[in-house]
Amino acid sequence: MSALSSRLRAYTVLVVVGAVVLAVWLVPRFTIAAWFPLAALVFLNVLTENFAFTLPAAGSVSLSFAVTYAALLYSGPVGGMLCAVAGSYTVAEYRARKPLTISLFNAGQLAIAAGLSGYTYVALGGPALSELSAWRTGEWQLAAAVAAAAFFFVNMTLVGVGLSLMTSRKFAAVVREQGFLSYAASHVVLGLLGVMIAGLLTLNSWLGLVLLVLPFMAARRTFRVYAELTEAYTSTVRSLVAAIEAKDPYTRGHSERVAVYARRLGEASDLKRSEADLLEHAALLHDVGKIGIEADTLGSPAQLNAEEVRAIRQHPIIGSELVEDVEFLADIVPIVRHHHERYDGAGYPDGLVGDQIPVLARVLAVADAYDAMTSDRAYRPGMTQEQALVEIVRVAGTQLDRELALRFTSLVAADQTEMT
Repeated sequence: MSALSSRLRAYTVLVVVGAVVLAVWLVPRFTIAAWFPLAALVFLNVLTENFAFTLPAAGSVSLSFAVTYAALLYSGPVGGMLCAVAGSYTVAEYRARKPLTISLFNAGQLAIAAGLSGYTYVALGGPALSELSAWRTGEWQLAAAVAAAAFFFVNMTLVGVGLSLMTSRKFAAVVREQGFLSYAASHVVLGLLGVMIAGLLTLNSWLGLVLLVLPFMAARRTFRVYAELTEAYTSTVRSLVAAIEAKDPYTRGHSERVAVYARRLGEASDLKRSEADLLEHAALLHDVGKIGIEADTLGSPAQLNAEEVRAIRQHPIIGSELVEDVEFLADIVPIVRHHHERYDGAGYPDGLVGDQIPVLARVLAVADAYDAMTSDRAYRPGMTQEQALVEIVRVAGTQLDRELALRFTSLVAADQTEMT
């Protein structure tokens, strides 16, 4: 068992024990007056979690928080904990054989977030919204808002620390990459939905509850189609890469490796998740223009003459022209065109200097240079990792963006297994 998995397991044990201690402390203090409405919320949470769907750039979409929030407002902190734990494991996760450590951690962190949120609501004077009279006072509104914020921050902190331990990345970087801050807006909307669910339960409006949830179920199919189209997009990109690399056996796997290196460097440079995805796709297709270059030129073991060099240097232009004609690839055009620009202005095809070069193209240039140096080519053997890193440091500030180049060498030095 690695040091990383040991730390993650220890953290999971800490979270689960914390959830159990919190439950033991809360249960004697907060009784559940109406079990049937809570059971309905538990069932609804299990149902909606099993109907959750994944978006490629935005994580999982479900009503879990809205239902859990309704439970803690309606039944108190213990009800909120029960509802949260009930929805923490799905059939899809069982079929995928999700690791027990991850499942226990998820259940524990959700229980802690729901329990502390529910306790915050009560401690601030929030009444149980199971009584119609409670809605007529203004006392619950501020308490409910603070409780929702407490759930968000506890959940974000516990999950962020867990992901930080899992990936060996800084907590702040994990929070930015996972989009927790942008999730705050949807958290507000789901909180309002939770209030509506609690209100419908108070009114015994079961039909209203069904009508409230049905649109979500209908939207699921729409987003499912979107996800399938995105998967088709990725498959198309990889098929194009395979077609390109079939012309030159010496560069087979080059684009895939560059995509891994570029994304890792991009994430370490605090790119947004959408930017990292864009960078990865551009890296996969950065050499697409070579499809227009003669195979004999690409695979020549001899030094290229001036005409052949000019032909090779056309591939960023050819590549950018190819992808700009494809609507779903349009965003990667400047990255593909400028990945061979040099920071000092001596690159091609446009001789851009410094910050004139798009930042994603500068990231790609570092990843591309590293893999090119460490790969065997028809005209020379590949460098060792150490030799390539020395060369990257040497050209930092001239050929490559200095800050990005040095950051990349630090990444490779810190995690040789993952980066090679």
